[in-house]
Amino acid sequence: MSEQEKVDARETGKRILCSILNEMLDHAEQVAVNYSVGDRTTIYKVNCHPQSLGQLIGAKGKNIGGIRAVISAMMARKGIRAIIEIPYVAHSNNRMEFSE
Repeated sequence: MSEQEKVDARETGKRILCSILNEMLDHAEQVAVNYSVGDRTTIYKVNCHPQSLGQLIGAKGKNIGGIRAVISAMMARKGIRAIIEIPYVAHSNNRMEFSE
């Protein structure tokens, strides 16, 4: 896969993630998604209104877990590892850890 194809795939992932969040969250106008590219991983950083954070995470993390699964599967098909980070929440070993 060429570098331009990887850039296009990352942008498509960003657009799809934005679309999902805009349909899902009450304060959709305050949703911002940016990404950074590491050696082997693309990190999508989601910023949203603090009142939308509960909707984004969902009961027992099911909403964000589902979104992460979809985006990861979609990007893996293109040979890209993807991680979604949300404010105040770290994701490790299927556990959500809250930080300040």
